[in-house]
Amino acid sequence: MKTKKLLVLTIVIASLLLPALAIADNDPRDGVPAPGGTDIFLFYYRHYNGNDFFVDGDKLDGKTDFEFELAIARYAHFVSLGNWTWSYDIVQPFGSMDLEVEALGIDGAGNGLGDTCVATHINTPWLMPSETMKYGMSAGFYLTAPTGDYDADEAVNLGANRWAYKFEFTPVIWQMGPLVLELTGDAQFYTDNDEYTPALSNQEQDPLFGLQTHLSYDINDSFWVGVSHYFYTGGETTVDGVDMDDKTETQALRFTGAIKLAPQVQLLLQYHTELERENGVEQNYIGTRLAYFW
Repeated sequence: MKTKKLLVLTIVIASLLLPALAIADNDPRDGVPAPGGTDIFLFYYRHYNGNDFFVDGDKLDGKTDFEFELAIARYAHFVSLGNWTWSYDIVQPFGSMDLEVEALGIDGAGNGLGDTCVATHINTPWLMPSETMKYGMSAGFYLTAPTGDYDADEAVNLGANRWAYKFEFTPVIWQMGPLVLELTGDAQFYTDNDEYTPALSNQEQDPLFGLQTHLSYDINDSFWVGVSHYFYTGGETTVDGVDMDDKTETQALRFTGAIKLAPQVQLLLQYHTELERENGVEQNYIGTRLAYFW
């Protein structure tokens, strides 16, 4: 009984951490670098919700009440290195989260800062720099530090109390006229959380692997639309050496519309919906991203 209860708690926490980890997800055209010398400030807002709680692919509870208000402040700077482009980012999430799972008697809430992330990317020159077709590649690294609010006594936390390292490779950034296609693979690794439960259990997590596909199209000079597919697998955890059998297996679609409000201001409107979830709360969100370039 204790092991099963711990398993449930593990799945709950893992399902809540995934939106916070999603700060490292790309949006359409994130792989296309800005000119060297460009600075960008971005502000994201996302309203997550979910009602279905899954264990091993089976719906355990259809009356779950999950609400997550996530805001993200992000700064990026681009540097020209000859024909290559290098960039670095600083990302700070914050927000509030509520979870009630009636079937399990769980009712928790949390708010505050999430874990701070710093990232860097390097982009190749355009390998087919014609007027009608361009092709390039990119690689990135993300480091997430345990700076967020975390309390081992709580099941709902915005911080993870551990370091995370993410390696990203985009072998395809293909632009043909108004159409842009990006394919990205990534792998995320974690250190242990040695304050995982009120008993200060030790949590280990296997690497989490992801594949992102983005297709976007210019309607005109000021408006484009895009669709993205996300796939995650792996990330199974152990607690004090006990296998939790909580592997991540998630697929999602994201629809994006981007509007240029001014020469230096862009607004993204988004809807994100999960198609498949193996463990935890199935989540959807509506969101915006405001970007200011200078």
